[in-house]
Amino acid sequence: MEVTDYAFFPTRVLTIQFPETEPLNAELCDLLERRPDLDDRFNMHPDAQNLVRLADTIPAIERLRSMFITGAKRWLEAEGIAAPEEIDLLLFSNRLGRGEFTIVHNHPADLIGIYYARTADSDRQPIDPGGGEDYFEAGDGVLVLHDPRFNANLTTVCNRDHVKVHPRPGLMLIFPAYVWHSVTPHRGDFNRLAFSMNFTLRWPPGPTVRHSLK
Repeated sequence: MEVTDYAFFPTRVLTIQFPETEPLNAELCDLLERRPDLDDRFNMHPDAQNLVRLADTIPAIERLRSMFITGAKRWLEAEGIAAPEEIDLLLFSNRLGRGEFTIVHNHPADLIGIYYARTADSDRQPIDPGGGEDYFEAGDGVLVLHDPRFNANLTTVCNRDHVKVHPRPGLMLIFPAYVWHSVTPHRGDFNRLAFSMNFTLRWPPGPTVRHSLK
């Protein structure tokens, strides 16, 4: 008897815990407090405010951009994808007050990066590889990654249909933008602050011919 086991179509999630980010996080929190106009309330539309445009004048944004680029490169290397020619970047903030949350959504991009500047205190590992957490236990500002397979939660042969991420300051995640995710209600009396980066990969021109329909 010959038995072969395969695990096709895995979804890669990369985490990076950056060291010594306290000064950066303080600058980012202070920036959003001083400049409430920079908080676009999680607007991902094409005409949304893109914080990357401030990188040339605000050092904290420039450092954050560099960290996101590092994360994207690490994800592409882990996935075995040759570096694209260019990457379009869209950076925006997600600031949550007490009781606020983010509904299930995904992003119109190729990759999504999330960086946490201010979160609830937690002594847990960001991700428990063994899982086993109750889906309906909200926690405090927990990021929930939902299985991208259609109706995966409705079948008894599915062993795990979600992953919970317990954020902490200095933590970054990189994962495919098609993955549906949500954030449970923030319970603290301060503003929880995260930044998200949409990555759209641009590749060298191929053999196809572009033709205008105008």
